[in-house]
Order: sequence, then structure tokens, then C-alpha cells
Amino acid sequence: MDTRKSESKPTSQDSQPEGTADLKIEQLPLGNGIAPIPQSPVKSPLTPLQSMRVGTVLGAAIGDAMGHPTEFMGSVKAIREKYGPEGVTDFELYWEKDGKRFAPYTDDTQMAEVVLRSLLTSRDASEDLEAAMVRMGRGFIEWADHPQGGHRAPGNACLSGCRAIKNGIHWSKAGGATAGGCGSVMRAYPFGLVFADDLQRAERWSVAHSKLTHGDPIALAASAAMAVGVALLARGESLNTTLSQMVAAACRYSPRTAAMMATALDDAEAGVGPSVTLERLQGWAAHEAIAAAAYLLARNPDDPRAGILEGTNTPGDSDSLATLAGALIGARCGVERLPQPWTQDVERANELRQLALRI
Repeated sequence: MDTRKSESKPTSQDSQPEGTADLKIEQLPLGNGIAPIPQSPVKSPLTPLQSMRVGTVLGAAIGDAMGHPTEFMGSVKAIREKYGPEGVTDFELYWEKDGKRFAPYTDDTQMAEVVLRSLLTSRDASEDLEAAMVRMGRGFIEWADHPQGGHRAPGNACLSGCRAIKNGIHWSKAGGATAGGCGSVMRAYPFGLVFADDLQRAERWSVAHSKLTHGDPIALAASAAMAVGVALLARGESLNTTLSQMVAAACRYSPRTAAMMATALDDAEAGVGPSVTLERLQGWAAHEAIAAAAYLLARNPDDPRAGILEGTNTPGDSDSLATLAGALIGARCGVERLPQPWTQDVERANELRQLALRI
């Protein structure tokens, strides 16, 4: 199965996305090789739980925006030739609209926002799984037709699932049985936030939601592991417990995915660098993406900046790897540990912060 093909996206980095004709796109000067000045922790009026929620949502969006310009570059060498010997160390792509300058995210964050808003509405209405997935399917159709901010190189499997739902296919059958790209795991973290106090529900609903667009067992396994990981970190569980439970969740749907995650964790423990592990785990397929995410969390459990940048400077699906890393490490560390300029510059930062505070 060619999962990369099933999730294929346009390869033009700098072309204006559909529906964003009024945006001014700015690519920062190349090759500066200058790392941002570390920011001191900022006092926050948020409670620890609120900080974790905001850290997860903003961490995911930041990772998405950070990896946006490197997603289709194909090699670490190409990234370093364009952005300097350290690769990307800060937002490199900015757009401007209505006098506001921001670092734009991709379809990963667009779809994650649809999932989170849908879950919150379903929770408030006390909907069961069936009603919640029907609601989410309607949200996906609206996203496919009229995405917030315009189309951002959506994956073919996601669009195919949306078409199937629109044509009357039941949500549980809409995703292709062999659709195993990373398009569902990239948007799975909201289940861990909304259902942090109910681990089984977080897993079960995350797996169900994958079926709207991705029905392959590796996609179900990756979605389960991501939801469980975020939920456990939100509850303050230890790193080791979180990682082992992520592997166990994946194994319930795809032993192959669990084995890939375990190997990645062995790499992290042995000090194998991302130039080796993330060359192997490029993330186009769901099992590679969740294994890479677990690796990045294990390597950088208390350093969201490092985890996001390691996900960004990869030859594969860099925006998705960085968004998974940002969500997991953001859940563990809270928003205060994210670099303040990043939390200010990422697209729709205030709207995403307020959404996280609704959880």
C-alpha cells in the first residue's frame, strides 16, 4: 500500500492557497542560521489544567506552522541549504491579512479545530458516539467545501472520506479500508483533552473518528495512541507510563504499529539522533507518524522548542510530525514552556487559546 500516494498533496510550497487571494505571503530571508533567543518563562494567570490545554492546542498549531515550509522539501540537506546549517529555528513563512502578520498553519490544524469544536458541542449536548460522529462528519464536509483560511494542501484520503459522507455513506464506512496515511492521527489530540478523565472513551471515540476518512488498522492504532498519550499527560502521568500506554493502545488495533513505536523508543533511549530515526520514520503513513511522535516526546519531554524543531527539520511529513510533537510536549509542559513569540505569531493564536479554554 502506497500510503504516501494516498495522502498526496500539492508540492508547491510558495503558491497562494485557494481562497487566500487577499493574503500577502512573506518568506523570511534565507540562510540566517540564527537560533531565537531563549525566552524566560512568563507568568500566566491560567490554572495548571488550563495551561496544559492551551499548551496542547497552541503547541500543535505551532508545530504545524513551523513545519509548513519544509513539508515537501525531501531531504535534510535541502532544508539546510535553504535555511542555514541549523535548518529551521524559527517561523520561516509568514502571511499578512487585514494588517496582521502571522505564521500560517496547514490542514492539520484546520481539521483538528473542526474535531475539537465538534466534540465540545457534542459534549455539551450529551450526545452519544453515533450522534457525535454524524456531527463531526458534517463538520468535515463543511471544512472540505469551505475551509477556514482557504485550502491548505489537504490529503486525498481526507477529501475522499468527506465526499463519501456527503454522498450518504455511513461515517463508519466513509474512510477507505486501506487509507493509512497520517490524516486522522494529526487531528486526534482533542479526544485526549476532552476525555482526559475517561481514558477508554478517549481511545474509543478517537478510533471511531478515524473511520470517517482513514480505516486502515495503522490509522486506527495511531489515533488511539495519540488520544491516550494526550489524556495521560493531561492527567499528569509520568513519561514512562504515558509512552508504555501509548504503545499498548496502538497494539490493540495494529501490533505492527506498536512494534514500530517500541523500536523508535529504543532509538530514543539509545541516543540515536533524528537524522537516523526520522529518516526512517518520515510520517506519511500513520504508524510512522505516531512512532516518530513517541520518539520526539521521549527525546524532548520537557523541551517543546527542541521537539517541534526536530519534527520540522525532517525529510518527511514535517508539519504533521511537528504538530504531533507540539501537542504531546505541550500537554506535558503547558503553554508557559512554549516560546512566547511563537504563541503570539502563530495564526489565530487568540482564537485557538480561547477554544482551548472552553474544554
